[in-house]
Amino acid sequence: MAHASKEYLRSLIPKGLPAGKELLEEGRKIAPFIEAGRSGLVRESNCGNYLELFKKQAAQENIFWVSQIGLPTAEETAAGIKELRDWAEKLSLNYNYTLAIPSTLQAVPKEARKYDMKSTSYVHETLEDFMSLGNIKGMEVMQGDQVLGVPNSWETGISALKAGSYQVGCISQLMWNYPDCGEHEKYVTEMLKVMGVLSAKWEEGFGVSGYMDDGFPSYCKDAVAYVAWALFEQYVATQLCGVRYTVGYGGLLSDIRVKSALLKALYDSLYREDQPPVLFLHANTTRYWDHDIEANYGMLAQEILMSVLAERRYRTGAMILPVPITEKVHVPTVEAIKNVLGMASRLEENIEQWEDVVDFARIDEIAETLKERGAKMFHNLLDGLDSVGFDIEDPLHMLMFIKKFDASLFEETFHPDISEKGKADIQFYTDMGLLTKKMVDETKKEVKEANLEHVLKGKRILLASTDTHIYGVHYMKAVLEYAGAEVVEAGADSSVEYIFDTADEEGIRYIGISTHNGQALGIAGQVLAETQKRSGGYIPFLGGVLNTILPGHSEPSDVKDMINQKGVFADNDLMETIKLIRDH
Repeated sequence: MAHASKEYLRSLIPKGLPAGKELLEEGRKIAPFIEAGRSGLVRESNCGNYLELFKKQAAQENIFWVSQIGLPTAEETAAGIKELRDWAEKLSLNYNYTLAIPSTLQAVPKEARKYDMKSTSYVHETLEDFMSLGNIKGMEVMQGDQVLGVPNSWETGISALKAGSYQVGCISQLMWNYPDCGEHEKYVTEMLKVMGVLSAKWEEGFGVSGYMDDGFPSYCKDAVAYVAWALFEQYVATQLCGVRYTVGYGGLLSDIRVKSALLKALYDSLYREDQPPVLFLHANTTRYWDHDIEANYGMLAQEILMSVLAERRYRTGAMILPVPITEKVHVPTVEAIKNVLGMASRLEENIEQWEDVVDFARIDEIAETLKERGAKMFHNLLDGLDSVGFDIEDPLHMLMFIKKFDASLFEETFHPDISEKGKADIQFYTDMGLLTKKMVDETKKEVKEANLEHVLKGKRILLASTDTHIYGVHYMKAVLEYAGAEVVEAGADSSVEYIFDTADEEGIRYIGISTHNGQALGIAGQVLAETQKRSGGYIPFLGGVLNTILPGHSEPSDVKDMINQKGVFADNDLMETIKLIRDH
């Protein structure tokens, strides 16, 4: 490991914090006073808990389907789940699972919530809201998003447990940050107490999950990071905390060879008899068109077909999550989810014919490579932390590493090729790595053809993301630097106030903000307010998914024109952005 990397890691070592094992014990002592719920599906199954149900279903060798849903209110979300369940029953589809996706506002304490920033999904305000989803007949509603490793960890984690959610939070989301919630040590210690409660509930079948595409692998170009990071999260959750762990993946992967191979690689690498290694395969969210929407079925059908074939071959028990074809333009409606479930039901009909003609030999080879290189990357990570002074046996140390470490450095620090070759030799690209490279190359060509290569020379630009999506920032950085600019990054999950504070510290006027969380109009309002409040003569510009739920609407609307009318430049055409900066 490079000297600079070691010094950076040493700077992250927690100091003055309680022992992680003591915090776990606090949670374990509280656990007997907390009654865990049972989902509607578990209660109907005559099984004692979800794990018993999983083993029973896995023995049937059927394909099970899962969706994700997050509508503007908890009531609408519950009604939508019931409608989906009824629809699936008519199709005779094995669909009894859904991931409930709330607003990011749920992650923060009520006193810190900014309700004027309307998001595209619901916010649970009370335990009853959690219970309204947990009690849906015949359904396992996994309420794991915005639950664990967030500023509101204790309230949301315990509420999800009481509502009977098998998945009590997603460790991968610990790396996310939230506006006005900078006391990281405080809420990570609360998270660890929740882990203590869950460890005491081991026999009741509850656990936590990892979703690789929400965590460190989402910053990586090489798919080996998926195996490495899943091994690390399992190490922290199961070995250090005594909590069941399962993994989901796929949103940033569309290569059906790599995706299928990862199913085997993750299953083999994480396998434990007492817990399901892989929870679900998520269809990609990167390759859909935002025009000619029906054509997206072409991409979806081939991907889901291969996922079904892979699951039937490897028998992992993983569920399959198809993404509605409208995902690229707005949060999916119930009708859009019904459509893809209908496709799923027909796709299963002739699956045996495909099994006769599909050869998995190459995929088996890829899986073995991913397992071997992923394990090496995991050991590089653990050995690296140990060598600089982290207590790798203390769960709080490991969780604080996840919270503090710059995820964009993960691959270049621990990739299995770094020690031997000095750089990562990428064999199996993730979508975002490949797409970002392709977009950068194409846009650089446009910049050159328009004679804009050096027009930003001498200009300094600050770039940041208001959520976890960082590839837009990487894309903008590469292109703006090609046009001659000096770019300073202010990171992901950055509040608007922090972004402007950083701009002031750096003496930068040009501020680029990427946003994908359905709050574009609210973000634009904050940008305008900060611009007017300060005297920096700023030139701000926005890009990303520029939508918001407007008053009286239940679905997101494109608000790009409204943002521009406010006086904040918003466009995803970087050529236009370069011209804006050049002319100011």
